[in-house]
Amino acid sequence: MEKKKKLSLPVQIFIALVLGIVVGLMFYFTGAAGFTTSYIKPFGDIFVNLLKFIVVPVVLLSMIDGIISMGDMKKVGAVGWKTILYFMVTTAVACVIGLVLATVFNNAGLFPNLSEAAQAAEYEAKEYAGFMATLVAIFPTNMWKAFTEANMLQVIVIALLFGGSILAAGEKSKLVRDMVTSAYAVVERLMEFIISLSPIGVFTYMTWVVATQGAEILGSLALVILCAYIGYILHAVLVYSVSAKAFAGISPVKFFKNASAAMIFAFTSTSSAATLPVSKECADALGAEDDISSFVLPLGATINMDGTAIYQCVA
Repeated sequence: MEKKKKLSLPVQIFIALVLGIVVGLMFYFTGAAGFTTSYIKPFGDIFVNLLKFIVVPVVLLSMIDGIISMGDMKKVGAVGWKTILYFMVTTAVACVIGLVLATVFNNAGLFPNLSEAAQAAEYEAKEYAGFMATLVAIFPTNMWKAFTEANMLQVIVIALLFGGSILAAGEKSKLVRDMVTSAYAVVERLMEFIISLSPIGVFTYMTWVVATQGAEILGSLALVILCAYIGYILHAVLVYSVSAKAFAGISPVKFFKNASAAMIFAFTSTSSAATLPVSKECADALGAEDDISSFVLPLGATINMDGTAIYQCVA
């Protein structure tokens, strides 16, 4: 008997997204939005809590495991500065794209008028302490506090320090190396389980948002959303295509085909950290070296927020 082919996770998430909109509209028009807040949204909260719970272990262990796999801090340093430089450049390009598109849309009168709301709103920005103070804050004084507060930059610094120390200790660190590799394998399995719940999380949150805010949530800011998404598409097609061809020597078509699963999952889950395992699989399929991807992907999921940069500029 032939076994039925299971729907892929991105397809499941997309179906959950559509069903969430449909069910949410049903609750909205029947006046039962309160039910979604009390009995449907909590399941989405549980899913998000699980994602937040697993983020720190994934970033910490995957980066340490990646550093150990490289076997040489010189290689880590060479990969590190090139990666950060690339992230800075792509983020800068993303900001330019977002600002140009937002200016065009705004000058054309396509954005909704928020002047009254803007005048009524009050916000006091925190005083900028300066670059050096920001740099100092990256280095933790308490490792456990960095973990409990999920301070990702501090977690990355901790991973770099421990990874480098394990390499420096040589053969004496064999037990710790094995422990890190074993712990990361366990965390990967746990992450896969949490990710398998994504369709439930997407469905519950989408149902709640549409039920409580109605159809207008899908249309009132449509042009603002459209502006941002045009920016996302332009950035992905232009920047990623050029990068794939220039740095990896692969065709953009092959890149997008093999990376589509991670892109779809990131789009629907809106979580870079949650997409890490899927991204790792895509990187393997594209032929990336295991030690490089284990180091670069968590770093990118934490500090390389090109989509967020576009969104902030448009907003």
